[in-house]
Amino acid sequence: MGFSTSGATAIILVGVLVAVSVAYPALQSAQDLRQNAIEDRDNRALEVQNAAVELEDVEHADGELTVTARNDGSTSLSAADTTLLVDGTIPDDRDLEVDGEPDRELWLPEEELTITVDDSDLPDDPDRVKLVTERGVATTEAV
Repeated sequence: MGFSTSGATAIILVGVLVAVSVAYPALQSAQDLRQNAIEDRDNRALEVQNAAVELEDVEHADGELTVTARNDGSTSLSAADTTLLVDGTIPDDRDLEVDGEPDRELWLPEEELTITVDDSDLPDDPDRVKLVTERGVATTEAV
């Protein structure tokens, strides 16, 4: 009886040690991924908090719609990832300019973004425009 109890206890102890040595790295990896996800979420929330956009001018004349917006936040935005909705639809084609330069995609704080859309890409007699940044900050104005 003495050896079988001691042998069984040793086998169980070795089994527990093997199980812990297999489970610990998996649990540690899951905890690291969770911590990274929390940090990413907090960084995105801070970027949204620091982003602000104001529509400066919305003009519909001469066969085109021109929308001018100012980056009033403290974070840079992507002009290419900024979406313009006209009466709830996204125009197929648009021209972008950041501070008068058509080839720029980086929209820095205190700079103006101008979006020009031809009438052929617009619904008939548009009423409202909405500008949405890549961070989800949006502003709406009547035409």
